[in-house]
Amino acid sequence: MSYNNILVAVDFDNGTLDVLNRAVGLAKATNAKVSLVHVVSRISDGTIFSGLIDTELVGVEATHPMTIELNQKLDDLVEKIDYPITHRYVINGNLTYDLRDLVKEIDVDLIVFGHHNNFWSRLTPSVGGLINTSPVDLLVVSLED
Repeated sequence: MSYNNILVAVDFDNGTLDVLNRAVGLAKATNAKVSLVHVVSRISDGTIFSGLIDTELVGVEATHPMTIELNQKLDDLVEKIDYPITHRYVINGNLTYDLRDLVKEIDVDLIVFGHHNNFWSRLTPSVGGLINTSPVDLLVVSLED
């Protein structure tokens, strides 16, 4: 199978670069587009943002300190790889459910994300939820702790 548009879910932990490099390796082999997404767990403070933010929209300035910090972290990741990144997104929501609209909107055909097999990951099993709800193929990169 050949992929054309890969979405990489990043969480900025110590395995994020491994996940991104795996996605870039696939993208290079098929000349696919790569976009990044970071999903922030739903925050009840409505002053941050709601829904989806394309961090590269012209004229949209990040004003909340959390949004500025996330944009910088995404920029730092982009600098560490040797492949063009098409878009960078931040979603205030839930990985299991809130990626579906983005996947459809930008015509993603593969989502790549990492999974730690540890105690904390078992408490918040987003991987299983995404497997059950994803409308496209998934590549789950196993990460060592």
